[in-house]
Amino acid sequence: MVKLMRKICVVIANRAEYSRLKSVLKEITNNTSLELILIVTSSLLLEEYGKTIDSIKNDGFHVDAVARTVVSGGDLPAMVKSVGLCCLELPTLYEFFKPDIIIVGFDRFDSFGAAIAASLMNIPLAHIQGGELTGTIDENLRHAMTKLSHIHFPATQKSAERIIRMGENPERVFNVGCPSVDIIKSVVIGSKKELCNKYNLNPDQPFIIWIQHPVTTEFEFTHSQVIESLEAILELDIQTIGIYPNIDAGSKDIINEIEKIKANKKNKKIQFYHHIPFEDFIILLAHSDCIVGNSSSGIRESCYFGIPSVNIGTRQNRRECGSNVITIGNNKEEIRNTISKCLDHGRYKPEYIYGTGKAAEKIVKVLDEIDLEGIIHKEFFE
Repeated sequence: MVKLMRKICVVIANRAEYSRLKSVLKEITNNTSLELILIVTSSLLLEEYGKTIDSIKNDGFHVDAVARTVVSGGDLPAMVKSVGLCCLELPTLYEFFKPDIIIVGFDRFDSFGAAIAASLMNIPLAHIQGGELTGTIDENLRHAMTKLSHIHFPATQKSAERIIRMGENPERVFNVGCPSVDIIKSVVIGSKKELCNKYNLNPDQPFIIWIQHPVTTEFEFTHSQVIESLEAILELDIQTIGIYPNIDAGSKDIINEIEKIKANKKNKKIQFYHHIPFEDFIILLAHSDCIVGNSSSGIRESCYFGIPSVNIGTRQNRRECGSNVITIGNNKEEIRNTISKCLDHGRYKPEYIYGTGKAAEKIVKVLDEIDLEGIIHKEFFE
């Protein structure tokens, strides 16, 4: 019997998801038994958040459909309405493409609607990086997406064990590692001088990376939190590559403070980017002296280079991390002093917490071979 080509639909809603799913997209494309259906949504379509869909196309991927799922407002009600809009838009695309499996990633509200729609339409759902502990609303969404999903691709053994304790069938839980590690392993780091020329940095001086996202469960404190962080960096007077926040409620408060700094031409040591291609980001991280903020990159990717990471606040405070990570509060003096200590300390020994590569290869092998017969009939596994 001739095996029919299996349709794999990947829904990507933000730049972090694209960075981590890029190797998976490549592996699906290269598999002659699978057909990739790529749907791009949410902030990837928006200019003010980097319009990363252009990078996706420039990387050679064909975008089969877009779904505009962002309700403006930048507050908590807008987030909820965006989930609802996603639930309205994606069923039509699922019905049109008729995928055999849908892949969603991680823990984001802008992907949550994609998971809900797949589950309610009886389409097998594969979830990447479930089972992790972090904090804020992302953890709640991550565990909810796990319970909606039928196939699980956690990045660590501890995460895999949590998924199984949540009542998921162990035979459908595959500890594959993090797909972004595939890219870390493949990138040629190159010379610091070459990198500094590209990003207008002085190679003889240290530089840090700053990425700070809103903490949605602390929405009302977003403005004060970002001020503490940015003022600490300004007082240090250090070369900084800053990256704009994600689209979570509160992001406009962060963006407003970024724009104020950009308008002050005296602050020449800080450069802000809406989006940096992931390969470039990895090279920047590898040559940086410290990463600061509350992005998961300060936990997941930094450990592979032993880059000191100043993890601010509660957004990542429970995530598995290496000895290079120091978690502190949203206090200017503490942030400034901790960055200084990290610069004095220098690099730590690299740690390989989220796998050693080939995650995409492992994921696609499962997608190609797993038996889908009866998979949508889930029961609590005991």
